[in-house]
Amino acid sequence: MDILSLTVGKTFSFDVPEESMSIILNSGAPMLVFNFSLSEKNITAFRNGVSSFGLFAEKNLLFFLFKIEGFLDWSDLAFTIHLVQDEEIEDHDSYLPFNLVLVDSSTSIIKALRMVTVSPTFRSVLVRAIERQHQEPFNVIEYYKGIKVIYDTYPEVVLMLKKALIVEQGGRTFKDN
Repeated sequence: MDILSLTVGKTFSFDVPEESMSIILNSGAPMLVFNFSLSEKNITAFRNGVSSFGLFAEKNLLFFLFKIEGFLDWSDLAFTIHLVQDEEIEDHDSYLPFNLVLVDSSTSIIKALRMVTVSPTFRSVLVRAIERQHQEPFNVIEYYKGIKVIYDTYPEVVLMLKKALIVEQGGRTFKDN
């Protein structure tokens, strides 16, 4: 995938559902898109709130866990490398940038952009989880059924956090299994 050009005040031209969150890989870096109805308070909190990230994996299913203080409580997004076009994350000893994009759902206008990083350890844990996904055959119907099973087992994201592979705040590791 080519590097995306995103600008505050411009239209976000990708089709994402209203009042939703999405994750894609953009040139080897995760990009989280938040498509919400927004107030100025939300935008300020998105720009300035302390960010935390985690990874949860079970039965070859991977979930990104994330929180932005004052903007969003702990939330999760399922992810599979099988639904990403020719993208990968390289495993090396450097911090991994996460690009955060805040979109006003009523106008599709980008209201804020932010980059945060996770540690080299987080990067390695993520790459290993993705490599395990690569090794398994993929069936989209089974993938979505598996997600339902995970949500039935862990109906609240805090339950996933307790079994997370890794949890970080601002690039500092708090939990590493």
